Amino acid sequence: MRRLLVVPALVCSLALAACAVPHQRDDVTLDKSAARRAEVTDVFERYREVRNSAIELLDPKPLSTVETDAVLAIDTGSFEVSQRLAKTQKGDTAAVEVTDVETPRFKKYPLWFFAVVRDGALGVNRVQVFERSSSVAPWLLTASPEALAETTIPGIRRKDGAALTVAPDDGVGMSMSPQEAASAYAAVLADPEAPESAAFAQDSFIKQMRGAAATNGGLEDVKFTQEWEAQDVRYALRTADGGALAFVTLLRQDTYTVADGLTVTWPEGSPQQAFLSEGISGSGKLSYLHQVLLHLPGGKGKPRALGQYGGVVSGENGSATPAR
Repeated sequence: MRRLLVVPALVCSLALAACAVPHQRDDVTLDKSAARRAEVTDVFERYREVRNSAIELLDPKPLSTVETDAVLAIDTGSFEVSQRLAKTQKGDTAAVEVTDVETPRFKKYPLWFFAVVRDGALGVNRVQVFERSSSVAPWLLTASPEALAETTIPGIRRKDGAALTVAPDDGVGMSMSPQEAASAYAAVLADPEAPESAAFAQDSFIKQMRGAAATNGGLEDVKFTQEWEAQDVRYALRTADGGALAFVTLLRQDTYTVADGLTVTWPEGSPQQAFLSEGISGSGKLSYLHQVLLHLPGGKGKPRALGQYGGVVSGENGSATPAR
């Protein structure tokens, strides 16, 4: 007789993030700031209309006109969960406040800018990046990690009024470069005993992920493995302390190998249950994307995550066709 094993649902932030899409300007002059702060407020209203339309239809397609890359994949996964579980999502009607906009200078495309958006109802700050790939392309949200409202976001260093960027391989003034930090952080998440662990503060995201991995690793008659991979760092700003604020995207893959006669399932209504509705027999995999906001302090300070945004993006049961 097959035994049924129910495991706790892993909690991930799956709420859609608000984003800004500045009015298109065909006369953008490069070597100037990417966008003006005054443009952002009006743009939020346009985005919220698009988002609420997507929610009403329970269809992520409209979001593809204002989002891209990992943030779009995460939000699409959120919609897919709602569709599979026949759930609705709340419209975006809460008051939000843009508390900071930082605009670097660029000599060529893509252009991008940084914004901090406070959502008082949820008690979070969304730290976002919007990118425009060409003079005829729209601005798209490409990163949106969330930090608790009480978390201090480091000030950004400016020159002649423009925010200073940091190249991914530039480790000047810090313990490591943004790209080195991204790769090392993935190694720390994958293995608590990794040599890189000593170089990082044990932040809440590391603790949360290790707790979830420990729970899954303790399942009887189930072999659990977790892999982490850092993607290329594309956005980093110089902070006032001489360090950097880096946007890091991580791919996480949870693999379960289940003993004969056993099925692993998740509670009804959980994102994992939505992607793997019949559970896992034999072997199965869940893939997640996490966008992490890493602060690399100036000097020899240890990098730490200030916030994250992530969720399930696909599931696969054994040799079957992936769930997405």
